[in-house]
Amino acid sequence: MRCWCLSMLLLMCAMGCAATRDVVIVTKPADADLSVDGLPSGRSPLTQTLSFAAETETHAITARRFGYKDANVTIGKDDPPSPVLIELRPSTKHVNFTVLPVPGILSIDGKPLSPDPVTQLSTELEFYVDDQNHWLSHSVSAERPGYKKVEQKINWGDVSGEYVLNLDVMRKDLAITTTPSGAQVSVNGELLGTSPITYAGFPFPVKPDTNEWISQHLHVTKPGYDPVDSNISWDDGKKDYHIDLPPKTKTVRLVSKPSGAVIKIDGAATTTDASGAVTAKLAFPPVDDRGTLRTYTATAVKTSSDSLWEPLSFTVRWDEGKTDYELPLKEIKSRNIELLRVKPVHGDQLWQFMPERINTIGMKDTDEGGDSSILTKLTDLPKGTMIDTLTVSPDGATVLFTVLSSSGPTDLTASMMSVRMDGSAVTTMFGDGKSLDITPSFTPDGSQIVFASNRGGRRLSMWEMSAAGDPGVTQLTSGDESDLWPMVDSDPKPRLFYESLVDTRGDPRLYMTQLGATTRTDLARSGGTQPRVSPKGDSIIFTGVNEKTGKRQIFRMPDRGGVPVTLSSPDADEFDAVWSQDGTRIAYVSDRGTDDDDRNNYDIWVLDVAQPDRPERVTRNGSWDDCPSWDPSGKFICFRSNRGGSWAIWKIAVK
Repeated sequence: MRCWCLSMLLLMCAMGCAATRDVVIVTKPADADLSVDGLPSGRSPLTQTLSFAAETETHAITARRFGYKDANVTIGKDDPPSPVLIELRPSTKHVNFTVLPVPGILSIDGKPLSPDPVTQLSTELEFYVDDQNHWLSHSVSAERPGYKKVEQKINWGDVSGEYVLNLDVMRKDLAITTTPSGAQVSVNGELLGTSPITYAGFPFPVKPDTNEWISQHLHVTKPGYDPVDSNISWDDGKKDYHIDLPPKTKTVRLVSKPSGAVIKIDGAATTTDASGAVTAKLAFPPVDDRGTLRTYTATAVKTSSDSLWEPLSFTVRWDEGKTDYELPLKEIKSRNIELLRVKPVHGDQLWQFMPERINTIGMKDTDEGGDSSILTKLTDLPKGTMIDTLTVSPDGATVLFTVLSSSGPTDLTASMMSVRMDGSAVTTMFGDGKSLDITPSFTPDGSQIVFASNRGGRRLSMWEMSAAGDPGVTQLTSGDESDLWPMVDSDPKPRLFYESLVDTRGDPRLYMTQLGATTRTDLARSGGTQPRVSPKGDSIIFTGVNEKTGKRQIFRMPDRGGVPVTLSSPDADEFDAVWSQDGTRIAYVSDRGTDDDDRNNYDIWVLDVAQPDRPERVTRNGSWDDCPSWDPSGKFICFRSNRGGSWAIWKIAVK
């Protein structure tokens, strides 16, 4: 028992004998955060009581501050009295400098990093923060004789420690005047402008090995004056340069192509030599104080009984002493041709069919790229005859087409006519001079013609008549809408496909009905126009409008309706699609092609149903070509065109 009490006494003595001391801890900078033995203790300056239970016990003090590296000190029992100063070192970053295109003297914040020019240099750079703990940036610069001093900021937050300083040559503003003014000034072959000119910051380089200035070649020209060449350099920073120029004259020779044009200079008649050229000696003196040289206006006019050329007017200038001029005359190959067509108008919830006249462009030439062997003109109707749609008979013997006429802003009539495939025997098949009979097509066996007509009332409805011209016309549809673009397929029970304009809707609908039935099927959710059923009777093609581009496109869908699939480009206006008799190809109209003047115009195109993304262009004349219809053999397509200056029906061979 006595031993146990003695042990406890010694232990209590040992515990009570621990030494303590107050330590004042200060930092530089003064507001660092302090930790003692890993425990946060406050911000500097800080008085901390430390206990030392043993002679060798120490305490670890850590100082931290944004923008500085952590600093650590260890305090023992017998260390010198406080205060304990902990000095934090700023954060550092390794940086690499590259000087281009030649070595230069590098300095940071105005202090050179090396005594000699360098191309590359690396260093460890200290970064500091201000009182608001914002990083302070450094400025690095590069200098070299003959070059502008270049400076760049270095920030702590820069992603890369790589810095490239590009030395630029010395520059000065040039003010160049000439007598007379208006001269073209070039330096080293580069045109600076027309005098008087001011060029800001023109570069003047030096030789890298000697630092000598490199002279710049000055070249000054002005029509009617001799050119002047001289050298300019840094010239102690000289900015103003003045050049005098002497005048010149020249003899010009003018030839028109094709020859035979009447050429005048400034309105005065000229004499043509045996070669058809006009020769004249012209002077080009200044005409004002600015030194503007006189110019001459030459005109070339050519006419003939069968061709037109655009009158040519051009200005004869000094042109660096040029003497020979060929005057190319452009033949006017296009003609403005009026097109009368039927325009459905939906107003006051009622569809009406109004005459619309638009201007179209047709080419004087009728051939295809100079090849006339593949093309045949089938009609030669009186000038001004407005052919509308057309269709080829199933036996390929005739082409049925409609002719429009209008005598007023609302009056519109149409009659049906036919022409033999060889272009003979144009016959009026049907027309009373009062009705609008349009968009005809043949039944598959060729015995009947179905068409749209308003002969039964104010609206268009579907009608049927004998293709042989036998008496009697049968009305196929009736109702409170207008129907057009009819087509009959060859099912055991023939079906009628057509477009319908319902007064209560602003979009055309596509319908299918069995002939003689009263029910019908609405085929396409978004509607469409120009429905054409395939010869196999399993699908139809029609024209719809792309919602994004507003352009017409060709679509295909099952014969009983469904989801349509586009067959054409959304960036082109495409319509008038028709099947070949074997159902493997589709002919249609598109403006995706351009003519010789880079002008988009309507041409006939053909696509293979199996490869619709590879359409082939059939016509290239530059005229308006539309309304294609296949010959049963698949070797020809008949179409409407304004080529030659009037509307006619043509036949072209296809591959």
